[in-house]
Amino acid sequence: MHRSLAGVAVAAAMSLASAALAEEPQALNVSSAMPACFVDTANWDYLSAYGCTANDSPPSTVVSWGVLGIDQTTGRYTLQFLDACYGHGDYQDTGYSCMSVIQKYQTLTMRSRVYDHWTGQWSGTLTAEASYYGND
Repeated sequence: MHRSLAGVAVAAAMSLASAALAEEPQALNVSSAMPACFVDTANWDYLSAYGCTANDSPPSTVVSWGVLGIDQTTGRYTLQFLDACYGHGDYQDTGYSCMSVIQKYQTLTMRSRVYDHWTGQWSGTLTAEASYYGND
């Protein structure tokens, strides 16, 4: 009888632990990551998933590249940009990002990957495209 009750108690504890884990909010993972960008204009610009465009009059401007869909405030993720860019940094409004110069009537592509330190998993290659048009 003692053995049976001990087994029931262990099974009940395991069930409660599983239920508690199931109720915890599930953290985003690398499969939630979306490539993003914005083409810098005089307006307040925001990252846009998968691609961005802008119309403006200067002959060139800057594209900010980043990733949406993951919480970059915890240090859980590392972003890797696979194409040339400059000005890597951690910014409050975009998270870890980098910039590229874009000319009027040009389209640029940025490939990136995300590494999840908790799971040891890399995302697939994420690709965003930026286009800049003129107001002529």
